[in-house]
Amino acid sequence: MVGGSNLPFMDRIWQWAWDRYGARYSWVICAVFFASILTVSLVVSFVVVAFERSSRYVEAAAITGVAVAVLSYVVILPGSRRFQLAQGWAAGREVDRAAALEDTYMWTRKAAARGLAVWPAVAGILVVSIGAIAGASEPRLIQYGVLGATAGISFNSVGAHTFVEGALRPARASLAGDNGIGDSIPRTRPTFAAWLSLSMVASAYAFSLVAAMLGAVVLERVGKVPG
Repeated sequence: MVGGSNLPFMDRIWQWAWDRYGARYSWVICAVFFASILTVSLVVSFVVVAFERSSRYVEAAAITGVAVAVLSYVVILPGSRRFQLAQGWAAGREVDRAAALEDTYMWTRKAAARGLAVWPAVAGILVVSIGAIAGASEPRLIQYGVLGATAGISFNSVGAHTFVEGALRPARASLAGDNGIGDSIPRTRPTFAAWLSLSMVASAYAFSLVAAMLGAVVLERVGKVPG
C-alpha cells in the first residue's frame, strides 16, 4: 500500500480495493459508481412519486435500480480493453507499463465523455418513467423529461473528473512506481482548475434542484410544476 494512513479516506478505500481486487478493478469501480449515484437517484425518483401523490415507491425503486445499473455499466465499461493492461499488471503479469498508464488516462477522458452523452438521456427517461407510473399528466411528463436531462448533466459534471481520476490514482501509482514513466504523458485538457470550476457550478445547480423538489413536496409552497 502506498501512503498508508496518510491518505485521505476515499483514497484509502481506492488503495485497499486496488491492493485486494486489482485484477478485477474495473468492476470495483463500476460497483462503487453504482452505489454512489443510486442514493441520489432514489431521492429524485421518490420525490417525483410523492409529488404526484402516488404510493408506487417499490416500482420506482426497481426502475431506478435498473436505470442506474445500465448507466454505471455504460459509463465505466468494466472489463474494457483500456483496463486490461493495468489489471494484468495487478495480477502479476508482465505488461508494457507505459502503455498501461496511458490507457488509464485515455479511459478517464472517454468515461467523462460517455457520462456527458449518456447520463442526461438515462436520467430523462428515468424521471419520465417514474412520472408515468405515478400517474403524471402528459404535459407534466415533458417537464419531468427536461428536469431529468438537466439533472443528469449536472450530476455528471459534479464528478466526471474527480471520481474517475480518484479511482485510477492507485493503479497509476503502482504502474509508474519510481521510474517517472508518466512524465512524458501530455498534461490533461481541460485543466484541473477548469474541471473544478465546472464541478462547483454543477454542484450548486444539483443541490438547488433537489432542494426545490423537496420543497415542493414537503413545504407545498412551489406550484404544480416539478422544477
